[in-house]
Amino acid sequence: MARIAVYSEPIRRWYTAQACSLASLLQLVLWLLNVIVPVIVVYSIPGFWQKFTEYREQPFIQYQHQLIVSALSASDQLATWSTMANYNRLAASKLRLPQVTSYSVDMNYDGKPDAFNITVQMPMSSGENVQRVQLMLFFASYLSLFPRLQSQGMAYIEHTSPFPGSRLDVVGDLVLVQRNPFPWTGVVTTSNSSVVNGDSIFAEDYNFLTILRNYGERNETLRLQNAYTQWSPQRSSRQPFTVHVYLRFPEQTFTYPTLFRCAPLCY
Repeated sequence: MARIAVYSEPIRRWYTAQACSLASLLQLVLWLLNVIVPVIVVYSIPGFWQKFTEYREQPFIQYQHQLIVSALSASDQLATWSTMANYNRLAASKLRLPQVTSYSVDMNYDGKPDAFNITVQMPMSSGENVQRVQLMLFFASYLSLFPRLQSQGMAYIEHTSPFPGSRLDVVGDLVLVQRNPFPWTGVVTTSNSSVVNGDSIFAEDYNFLTILRNYGERNETLRLQNAYTQWSPQRSSRQPFTVHVYLRFPEQTFTYPTLFRCAPLCY
């Protein structure tokens, strides 16, 4: 006669050992090998474990209404001006008061500026021939994803021509450049300080080369890329020298480390 199972239960056997025993040591070694070896193997294979990842974000870049402009001839500085009072005191003999107009453009109405326009008209005396222009525009930039970034930077524009000019037009992209990957979380403020110390009374602190050298040491900097310039010659005697700059703020790719985010995927 056939029999059917009406009830069953598993048989469980427990094997115990003292904490300080060879069996316990062997169990610990096997557990460590099971955890550590896969990590070492995966991390040592190039391209298998992605150590950094990328994401795209458009930085929020805001003009701080600060600038330094300088117009030079082939051999001498003709005129200069800044929004910094101490700089103007040091440059009193070359100081000119320009007319400055600027505005930002939000093309897609998302609350972030997509472009920036600025026009600087520097009054010049008759017979002054401008052959070189230096312009520093100061901005604040922010990121809100990985991580939250707060930094200050500048757009540096320089152009030299063998011929005296009346106007310089510049069109380009102002991008946020990172020397090292961002941390994947937190708030980054390592570069959230003024590019130029406007409280200084020493001329060396306003030297363009000194400013550029110190600025280049930062991890986050703003840089002008894809720039196009047009130099217009033949300035009349009463015509001011004009600098017009149009900057775009494009969406960019940033990197951050993913060591801790990828660790659970190894198993």
